[in-house]
Amino acid sequence: MRKNDPTPVGDILAKLVKTTGLGKKLQQARIWDQWEQVAGKNLAKHGRPHAIRDGTLIVEVDSTVWMNRYAYQKWSILRRANRMAKRELVSDVFIMLTPDSEQDPA
Repeated sequence: MRKNDPTPVGDILAKLVKTTGLGKKLQQARIWDQWEQVAGKNLAKHGRPHAIRDGTLIVEVDSTVWMNRYAYQKWSILRRANRMAKRELVSDVFIMLTPDSEQDPA
């Protein structure tokens, strides 16, 4: 390709995804789209991504039982999310109960 040849739009967009904050946000959004593959089929039924803040993926789960199961798998979830993006999108996973989840008896 010569210096003055037009650059294909796909190439420009691919570069923006790799080099800009917006590109990182778009890759993070894929976690929502690919949640079953990131979390695994069983976990995905009982939790969902809530947000990503300062590199931490916040996951809402529907019970304390599933909170423990997510905690056990958090490093696998983190690895799969980053592998999907081919770079580090998240550096930690924080698990919380959904506001309308079951409450533990006191």
